[in-house]
Amino acid sequence: MSERYEPVWFTTEGVPPRRRAEAVAEAFARLIGDVAIDFPLRPRRPVRMVHCALPGALITTCIELRAHLRLGEGATGGDVVLARPVGGAIRVRQGGREAVVVERDATLISLGQPFEIDATGAERFDFLRIAAPAVARRPALAPSLLQPALATDNRLVLLTHYAGALLQGMIPLDTERHARLAGNHLRDLAGTLFGLDEPVDAALSPAVRLAAVKEQVEREFMRRDLSVETVAQSQGVTSRYVQKLFAGEGTTFTRYLLERRLDAAHAALRGAGRGAIGAIAFDAGFGDLSYFIRSFRRRFGVPPSQVARASGATPDSDRP
Repeated sequence: MSERYEPVWFTTEGVPPRRRAEAVAEAFARLIGDVAIDFPLRPRRPVRMVHCALPGALITTCIELRAHLRLGEGATGGDVVLARPVGGAIRVRQGGREAVVVERDATLISLGQPFEIDATGAERFDFLRIAAPAVARRPALAPSLLQPALATDNRLVLLTHYAGALLQGMIPLDTERHARLAGNHLRDLAGTLFGLDEPVDAALSPAVRLAAVKEQVEREFMRRDLSVETVAQSQGVTSRYVQKLFAGEGTTFTRYLLERRLDAAHAALRGAGRGAIGAIAFDAGFGDLSYFIRSFRRRFGVPPSQVARASGATPDSDRP
């Protein structure tokens, strides 16, 4: 795969002073969403942001942001944000509660309901946004919101060091599989820190449960040991119930997983080089090259090598 998941920088240096606040708001909105940003004072130093977008996770550091952030009514996002100030403190309000997060501690915020953040007192503001649609629908999430994670907690130490290494480009992410693994690591670390890795409530409606299963497949389809049994176990339900959920959509878990893997392989083949077909099949979760080629031809009507050649690549043979 030709795409690399590299850190991306933004700075207001060189931006006319009258445009700086607007430029920061536009850049920040692309990372978090429809968040209003207000600067009590005109920024005296350039605002800098660096982010790394991974499947299911987004790491960002904001330097000299010093602004009020507000997400208003009508928030419908399912993601959650771990927020952490450096060089000062931030004040957060959400759900009728308020918390002051001191330097290098962290707290959890939901993008599914309004919030306010006063980041004017922090030199740096780090946040980790993770996709958590199943968790965000759980009533059990509420007690975790605005709860402090102390800077001395080894789980937070590990999370911040790992995220920092990714933002500095110290961990190469050359393939989608590597990027997904990194995103999963961040989600897992945040999960252990705030209790998001606890078993999903068995009382979830079928529609929400199916969404949770699909979200897990989206995160873990590259695992060759992923099966209806392993997914059912992690969801706290039976394999038969998972199969029933997919039967309601006229398909099966196995077919859904296969199609997700084939879609990922098809996208990756457009940037394949010589000898890449086997590696792409492996990265997409296939353990048998012959089975991958047969399934690919059946799904798309052409062999994998033809898709690669159409993009100008020089693939290996379709023969295993």
